[in-house]
Order: sequence, then structure tokens, then C-alpha cells
Amino acid sequence: MAEGTIRKLGLEGGLWALITADGKTIELIDPPAALQKDGVRARVKGSRDEAEVSIGMVGDAMTVESYEIL
Repeated sequence: MAEGTIRKLGLEGGLWALITADGKTIELIDPPAALQKDGVRARVKGSRDEAEVSIGMVGDAMTVESYEIL
């Protein structure tokens, strides 16, 4: 589980990422619409099962399993 701020990054046509308080960037693979809003704070639980390789290559990546908007 990770907590942070959702950001839309302009890499490779745009991608959604969670930026944690310690500056870690986690690319969100096909996030739900509620997480596709720049600046939203959220707690996200995810899996790396479908996220081993990503086009964005901004750091870690995860497929969202559940989330909570903060």
C-alpha cells in the first residue's frame, strides 16, 4: 500500500503516477477514473503482477487493486 498525490506526467503521451511523501514515483497502470485527477491525494493498494514493464519507466509501477481518496 502506498499513499501520496496523483500526478499526470507528460511522458510518452501521458501517464498517471502516485508521488509519495518521500518522493518515490509509482506509475499507475490503467488506473480507475477516480484516480485520473491531477492533485488528488490517495492511498492505493496494488500489484506488480501486470506491471513488470511499463512504457513510462518512471520508477516502480503497479496495477491498482483498491484505493481510498483522502
